[in-house]
Amino acid sequence: MKTRTIVLAGFVTGAAAALALFLAPLVRADDGTVAFPDGYRNWTFLHSTLVPAAFGAFSKTPCVKPCTNGIFHFYANERAMKGLRSGVYEDGAIIAEEMLEFKIGENGAGGEGRRVLAAVMVRDARRYASTGGWGFGNFDEGSKVNTLDAKAQQTCSQCHIARKDSGYVFTRYAER
Repeated sequence: MKTRTIVLAGFVTGAAAALALFLAPLVRADDGTVAFPDGYRNWTFLHSTLVPAAFGAFSKTPCVKPCTNGIFHFYANERAMKGLRSGVYEDGAIIAEEMLEFKIGENGAGGEGRRVLAAVMVRDARRYASTGGWGFGNFDEGSKVNTLDAKAQQTCSQCHIARKDSGYVFTRYAER
């Protein structure tokens, strides 16, 4: 009987661990870093922004993002969509942006070039309490390695404080 209890306890513990891994947000528990948001282009497309080379923020010191012109596309997962509609973001909400190089073709028309970076903010009120409940990630061209350390995440958070009344989110969503 004791052997069956131990086997059953082991099975339950293993199943609980597997379920926890399956339901875990896109962060690593060891250092709180934010993981690359695989599949973000399949989420709800929010909007695009064309940033010209003469954009005033490029003169800020330090210029946190690549100080170059580009096309920014913004995406939100379903939990973030609920937050964009209600103003309240639950844990697991993720907003991703990607910056693409703006290329001028031979015929003078502009279009998308290579991905310069992808950035993400992940809602986890407990893990990221010191940054307003959001974790931040930045992924350079083609990389899935987050380049932001704790200090850089604080820098992101300081910029987002201006939008505290909007859940620290700059993006707005308009139903189409």
